[in-house]
Amino acid sequence: MKRNYLFFITLVSFSCLTQAGVYKHIDGHGNVTYSNIPSNNAKRIDLPPIVVVPAVNPEGIEDRITKRRESAKIEEQREQLQSKVSEEEKRLNEVKDEYKEGVPDRLGSERNYQRYLNRVERLKEEISVREKNLNVLRNELQKLPEKSK
Repeated sequence: MKRNYLFFITLVSFSCLTQAGVYKHIDGHGNVTYSNIPSNNAKRIDLPPIVVVPAVNPEGIEDRITKRRESAKIEEQREQLQSKVSEEEKRLNEVKDEYKEGVPDRLGSERNYQRYLNRVERLKEEISVREKNLNVLRNELQKLPEKSK
């Protein structure tokens, strides 16, 4: 029993030694020394705990890389389509503002009434084309797979 007690005391004292801290000492010349042994005028430094990050499981890594690349491609396509949609919406709104629901302002170069009617017809056609473009772009955007998490 005494033998176990003595062994326990030895282990406890040894573990205290292994948990020695880090000390910082600055000498008269401004040289900084770090050590695990305390010396005169040394200050103990409390270091943050070590963070251990588990290793990546190498199984299926090629599949994960492929999925991430595909996801990045899809996201890029989504951004491009959304950009085109917003540009098309902007242009459509500009044409609709000019069209003014079928009664656009007459321009100075449109003294001939037929020129005015031709421009109104072109605006009407452009509105129709832009609306079709918007529908096609929105359908393409909906066909893209949802974002994966």
